[in-house]
Order: sequence, then C-alpha cells, then structure tokens
Amino acid sequence: MYIKVKNAMTGDTSIITVSKLTSVSEVRDMVMEKMKVAPELQRLFFQGKQLENEYSMFDYNVKVNDMIQLMVRQPLGEIKADNLPKKTPTKSDIKEQEVEEKPEVKEVAEAESEVFKIDERVDCRDEETGAWFEAKIKKITVNDTVRGRDGLAYHVKYEDYEENMDIVKLKGEQIRPRAKTFLKFVDLDLKQEIFVNFNLENPTERGYWYDAKVTGWKCTSTNKSLVVTLQGPGRGETKDCKIVFYDEVMKAEQAKKVTNQVVDISGGDSGVAAPSGDGKCGGCGDKPARKCKECGCRKCGGKDDVNNQILCDECDAAYHLKCLGMTSLPTEDEWFCPECKNDDNIVGGKVKMGKRKIVGGTGDSKRDWGQGFATVGRTKVCNKVDKNHFGPIPGIEVGMSWLFRVQISEEGLHRPPVAGIAGTGKIGCPSLVLAGGYEDDQDDGEEFTYTGSGGRDLSGNKRTAEQSSDQKLERTNAAIAKNCKASFDFKNGGDAGDKWKDGKPIRVVRNYKGQKHSKYAPEEGNRYDGIYKVVKYWPEKGKSGFIVWRYQLRRDDLSPAPWTEEGIAKIEEEGFTLNYPDGYLEAQAEKEKEGKTPAKGKKRKKGESVEEEDEGDDEVIDDNQEEESASPAVKKNKTVYKISKEWEKLMDEDKVNANLWEQVKTKGVYNKKELTDYVEDIFCCIICQDIVFKPVTTPCSHNVCLSCLERSFSAGVFNCSSCRADLGKDYLTTKPMNSNLKKALNVIFPGYEVGR
Repeated sequence: MYIKVKNAMTGDTSIITVSKLTSVSEVRDMVMEKMKVAPELQRLFFQGKQLENEYSMFDYNVKVNDMIQLMVRQPLGEIKADNLPKKTPTKSDIKEQEVEEKPEVKEVAEAESEVFKIDERVDCRDEETGAWFEAKIKKITVNDTVRGRDGLAYHVKYEDYEENMDIVKLKGEQIRPRAKTFLKFVDLDLKQEIFVNFNLENPTERGYWYDAKVTGWKCTSTNKSLVVTLQGPGRGETKDCKIVFYDEVMKAEQAKKVTNQVVDISGGDSGVAAPSGDGKCGGCGDKPARKCKECGCRKCGGKDDVNNQILCDECDAAYHLKCLGMTSLPTEDEWFCPECKNDDNIVGGKVKMGKRKIVGGTGDSKRDWGQGFATVGRTKVCNKVDKNHFGPIPGIEVGMSWLFRVQISEEGLHRPPVAGIAGTGKIGCPSLVLAGGYEDDQDDGEEFTYTGSGGRDLSGNKRTAEQSSDQKLERTNAAIAKNCKASFDFKNGGDAGDKWKDGKPIRVVRNYKGQKHSKYAPEEGNRYDGIYKVVKYWPEKGKSGFIVWRYQLRRDDLSPAPWTEEGIAKIEEEGFTLNYPDGYLEAQAEKEKEGKTPAKGKKRKKGESVEEEDEGDDEVIDDNQEEESASPAVKKNKTVYKISKEWEKLMDEDKVNANLWEQVKTKGVYNKKELTDYVEDIFCCIICQDIVFKPVTTPCSHNVCLSCLERSFSAGVFNCSSCRADLGKDYLTTKPMNSNLKKALNVIFPGYEVGR
C-alpha cells in the first residue's frame, strides 16, 4: 500500500510504498531517501501520536493513503555561560543588594506521603481545562511554595508530552492514582461517574480525558450511544457530550493510604478491579462458597475445578475450559481470553501496546498480508445518511463506478467491505453486491435471481467452498426476505405478487466478477445500478443436493439502467468515469518509476481489481499491463462538466457565500461526482468534519452546523471555530441559519438531511 509523508515545515509531500508490517525505522530510511532528512532528525506523527521505531504501521493502524506528518528536529547546540551577554552592575544595583534583607523562610525538605510514593504513575488534572494527563511522581517536598491540603508539594513529570517535559509542582488535590480499570459498556448506568475521552472542538476525534457523569445510555443490537456531562473545574460542566469511544470508558481511581502492598506502577490496564486494601478480593471478600467473576471464572463466577481453568496472558483472568467450549488446554505459547484477543488498541493513548496478532507477523509464515488493498479499511465514513438507510444515497447516481469495494463502503452504497449482503433479519437488507455468485443464478439486467449465503465450510480462511449443508432463512438471508412485501415464512418463503413495488428498496452494485455469469456486469470495478425490489423468495434444492434460498429481484428505478442507450448517454453526458482512491494513480506512477513489479504470489488476470488478488489465476500482469487497464479514464480526452441552470440559480441566491459558489463554478470539474465532492469539501463544517447541516454562515463568512455551534456555545466558547472571531453570546438568538444555502445543498444532495 502507499502512504504520504508531509513535511510540516515546508509543506513538501512524498509518496512511499509500505506494508502493514513495515517498521517505523524502515519508514525513516525511506523518508531519508525521499526527503533528505536524517533519521535522527525526524519526528513522525500520525493522528497525534509520535511514531516509535520498535513498532510497525499495523500497530499504529496506518492505512492506505494516510498522511504522516514529519517535523524536522533541529540539532541542539550546547549553551555555555560564556556565550551569554554580560551585564555590568550599576551602583544602585550594588546598593540595593547590600540593603536587601532576605525574608526568613523554612527550608524546603523532601517528605513522604501517606497516599503516594516516589516513581508512582499518576493522573494529573489541569486546573484550567479540567483534563487529566499522565505523569510520574519524581519528588515529594514539604514547606514548598506550592502546597495542598496535606501540606505537601508533588513534583511530577508528564509522560509522552514533549512540549512540556519540565518537572512541575502540583497539589495533592490535582493528582490521583493512574486509571487502569476499563468498564464494560453494558455495565454502565445513569448518573455513574466515569473517566472518558472527548474532544470539545471535534467530538468525532480523539481528545483529552475528563471526569464525567452518565446522562444518557442506550445499548441495542444495532445502536450503542453514551451521553455524559463533563465535570469541571475551571471550565465548569459541559452537558450533552456524545462519547464516540464508548468502549474505552475507565474507572476514576481514588487515592488510598499506602500500605505494605506493592504499588502498581506498570501503567497497564488489566480490566479487573483492584484488590481491596486488606489484600482480599473486592468482590466477594475471598468467600469460597460465593461465586465471583473477579477472583473466579469470568463466565460463571465459580471457583471450583481449578485444574481445568486457564489464565489469560493479557489480563490474568481465569476461565473454565468448559465455559469456553474447550476440551483441552491450547498448544499456543500465549493464550488470550475473548475480551483480549481482538483488542483494537494501538500504540499510544492510555496504553502503549500493539495489536496482539497478525497473520504473517509471527511464526514460520513469510507471507506479508499488508501489501494490497484487500487489507485496507475505510478512510472515511458516509454520514449523509444513517448506516441502515434504505434507498438512494444523496450525491450518488446510477452509472457511477469505483475501482475497489472499500470505496463503495466509504460512499455508503454498500457498507460491508467484503460481505455481499448488508443488513440484518430485524431491519432488512439495504444493499447487495452481485459478484459472480452461484452458477445457476440468472441475470437479465432488469431482473435477476440471487442465492443466499451460508451452508459452506469456510474454515481455514477460505473465501469460498462447496455447499456442505442446508441454508437457513436467518441473518442476512432473512434480511433480504424482510424486504419482500409478503408475510415472513421461514419454511416455504413468500411471494409479493403485484405488490412487489411496495417492498423495501435495495441498492444493487454489480462487480466485474459477475462477467462470468452475466453480460450486464461492468468490465472493471464496481458499478451502482440503481434500486431493486424483492418479488419473491423460496427454498429449493441446489445442484449440490442441499437446500439453498433463492430470491427474485426486479428493478424499480426512474434513472435509466447503465447498459441501455439512455443510460450510456447519461454516463457520457455526466462524465462518469471509474473512480480511483485518492493518490492511487500517483502511487502507481511512482511504482512504475521505481521499476517495482507485483509481489511474488500476487497474480491476477488483466482487468481484475487489485483487492481480489487470487493465487489460483494463471496469468501474471506486469506494471505496463496494469497501467494499461488503470489509465483509460485518465488518458481519455475530458470535457468540463456544465452545471445546470437550476443549480446555478440556487447558487446565485446564496449571496453571503458568493465567493465560495464562484469557486465551485470555476473549478473545472469533469463530471457531476467531482462537482458534488468539491461542494461537500468546500462546505464542510470544521467542527464535525461533515457537510454542514442546518448551515449557519457567520459574519466572518465561515459555514458551520447549527448543532455544532450550539454545542460550542454551551461549552462557553463564543468564537468562530475557523478564525476565532468573537460572535457574541447572543448570536444564536438571531436565528442565523442560512436558508438559501440549506435549499441549495438539499437539491445537490437530495435527502442528505434524513441521516442527520
């Protein structure tokens, strides 16, 4: 995969090709080669974290086309006293020194605390913001200039904050033991006091840690939400803060008098409550007959059958083998419990720890799975509509196509990056991808049959296998059936008859792999073909001899199909071409320039997408062939897309944003997709980083969401988020929403407010 490195001082950007397993030290060597900055002078940052040499790109969750910031460290020269300017004392200075009387003060001396010890890791509160930061106690003194209620001053050194590495003095009220206990989301309760991560300026990004009180909590199979009130001091309370990282909620530790027990200074997170001060279990008091999930089995709480318990190598939690469905101890050197084995923590934050397991990262396997697009995740999320939205996506039109599956996931067309069916048996199916499927499936364009999933043994990381059992009408199979305007029958199926158009809409994307069964599949990438409805569904015995569920879907979309003459004309008129990921063509050009060839074992046929590389293919495509298949859309002579008169009229009516709309008109885009993407970018709210919702155009000509501005005002910030201009405390009372801009955006992105 490729990433970008940007010099924060000069703005220069370079593209480098890396793997998920590429170490930071190797990246430094690449930066040295590309940007001529010595490794010892490089400070690399990604998402606010400084990259350390001993970790890899996988540890920091670096994905394709991500940007790494480079700050060049200047060599430090020695400061000599002889180089400092000397000042000749005047007579008045000498006279003042002679008559100056030194006040009598008590000598500052080192002391001991009943609560904290030297070198103990603690959390320290900033009095101005109310945020907590990690630090280590270096010294404790008495008779100091800074003293708390206990009469002591705590000299602490902040960890991982290079901008403030000096030792500072704090009161005892400003420090407490390091938070190390994670709270399960399902165990949270209203009015509970917790420790959360929140960003006041951009609530969707990672921020600082605050004390908070739970004011709203919701946990369902499809939706989890946590709303809290941040506690002061300094800033006071901030209400209605929606926590994005609800799975990282922690318990605020309380200071206790130090006993003879060993003080935990590891800074780790065990996920288990600390023992009580007397050494007994805080949950059951070490009562043998009482079940306890803290000192017994985490599943059943039992303390019996100790010889058949297994301990997690990450959190030291005990589990009965029978509770885990295991019959014998595992043969691996390390074993992780269900709560630790899928740990998504990355280096930095509260815990310095990398992901535990990656295929090819350890053991005898030499294959590196971090090179291709099959391993990348979404670089953005569609927020224009809810993830369970049924129907078209605002700004996406029939005939648009994308090279990779992950791109249609980013656009919100089909959220799952791999699975062909989206949705659940409870809500229905919002989208499907036709990518080959079963050989007896029939695709007639306007109508097609589709076979459900399941009944195959995919163990051993297989992508496909022969049918080995009957399919059941559950999960995603039930999701498609729920869209049919017929009663749900898990035995015989259902038929909507003449009412098929009343069923729930399904967005259908055809993949190039469907060419082996259908002439309507695109030659390359993934194409959006419009809305289809389920006519009927039924079980039948397939060629394998096992029961499969079949579905008949029929097209119900006003836009012409992309394979018709009208559809082809519209694609040419709108300038729809294959959409590539940002930086992909540049990376391919860089790859060709460096003379790199596809990695060993990465074989594919001409025209196939890189994300679905298969070792079973016979032909190997070289870089020249790859560029030949990837570049037609670029080499083709393009004509500038002409904005419709209706859109121009709406743009002209929004006079307060005349300069921005003029930029849109003169941008010179080549199709409608490029135009809508540019509009979405130029009218992006700086707070939520999404297209403005109920837009407010400030007096300083910046656009922001009304709800984001209200949240800012409730936090006591009355400035523009872009330029910090003072808006005044009474600004919201003037009802400043820009109705003309709202009207224009609703036409350009029809229905985008539904998901907000």
